[in-house]
Amino acid sequence: MNSRKVEQLSGRIRMLLADILSREISDPRLSCISVNRVELASDGSFAKIFVSSYSESDLSVSERVKPLKKAAGYIRHLLSRRMEIRTVPELRFIWDDSVKEGEQVLSLLRSLEDGRN
Repeated sequence: MNSRKVEQLSGRIRMLLADILSREISDPRLSCISVNRVELASDGSFAKIFVSSYSESDLSVSERVKPLKKAAGYIRHLLSRRMEIRTVPELRFIWDDSVKEGEQVLSLLRSLEDGRN
C-alpha cells in the first residue's frame, strides 16, 4: 500500500474507533478514552492505536489499557462492519501520555511567562 493510502486509512480508522468507543462500547472504564493517533502497518495487517484518557486515574498504564486489549476483537468486529476493506487490521492499543506531557510543558511555559511579568 502506498503511504498516502496508509495515511488515509489510518485517519479513517481513528475516526471510526473514536465513534465506536464513545457510542457502542458500554464499559464505563472506556468512557473517557480518546484515540490520539493510529499508525497502520504498510501492509495493513495491524494498527497501533495510541489512546489516552481525559479523566484522572490512579491506575497503572497496563490497567488502563487492559479493558481495551480484552475488547480488541469485538472492537475490530465493529470496525469491520463500518469499513469497506478486505481485511481489517489487528488492533494493538498503546497508552499515550503525550497529551498530558504537552499540558505540563504549557503549564511550565505559562509559569515562566508569569514570572517575567
